[in-house]
Amino acid sequence: MEQHPTGMATQASPLGRLYKTSEVATMLRVAQRTVEDWIRSGQLKGVRYGRLLRVREADLTTFGEVLQGHSAAVAHAGEATPL
Repeated sequence: MEQHPTGMATQASPLGRLYKTSEVATMLRVAQRTVEDWIRSGQLKGVRYGRLLRVREADLTTFGEVLQGHSAAVAHAGEATPL
């Protein structure tokens, strides 16, 4: 069992650590709406519990790897080619 910040003990989810869309937005330095759009478009996997929308840690890690690959490709494309 993990210790919840309020002092309550919580059991680990079988899905792993779950993040709120606002937490994901803070980590990635984007708006919460952007995270919700990524989930809606299928770029980022989300898990819905009734009205609650959460992102699994594993899916966030995978998404981060995709973002890093995209950033590297954009940076590489912007490099000047020797004449």
